[in-house]
Amino acid sequence: MHTFEILGQEKVLSAHAFDVLKVHFRLPDGREHAYDLVAHPDAVTLLPITKAGEVILVSQYRIGAQGFLLELPAGVMDAGESPLESARRELREETGQDSDLLIPLGGFYMVPGYSSEYMSAFLALELRPAPLAQDEDEFLELNRLPLSEVYRLLWSKQIQDGKTIATLMLALPELLQHFPDMKDTLISGFSGNTNRANV
Repeated sequence: MHTFEILGQEKVLSAHAFDVLKVHFRLPDGREHAYDLVAHPDAVTLLPITKAGEVILVSQYRIGAQGFLLELPAGVMDAGESPLESARRELREETGQDSDLLIPLGGFYMVPGYSSEYMSAFLALELRPAPLAQDEDEFLELNRLPLSEVYRLLWSKQIQDGKTIATLMLALPELLQHFPDMKDTLISGFSGNTNRANV
């Protein structure tokens, strides 16, 4: 395993949602190099499924995509929150629901090549109304789609949000336990029958 040694860092930009740091490294070959790092708070995302078997998604404008994306609810953790506490708060803020069964699914770094943000994912079942006020700068449109339709969109490559794709994949083992009758639909993307680009 190669060794990378952090020699120091300084803040070069403080923005609304993140800082940018200049991080100085000693590389394995002895050379020194500086990298830019987006220091972003950790975050959470959820796959909320109603008792009727519908997934609650949000549609919102994303400046990086310059358009609207269909996504799972997500948000940044507040200082002092655990991932579970943050997930429950975000669920209530973005969907107006709370969950009596929040199941941790694991997590992932969003863009580890230049950002520190780590996102924890949860499956939210046994939902019940419990709204909290949304953030003032959020303009969300809620969408309720059958679980089967969400996975059809996933396997047909119509979902373009990375955290949503990752969480839907992480959720498969739990979903196969909770919704065994939907096995064929949930894993249809592994059947080899999906459309593939010619190479």
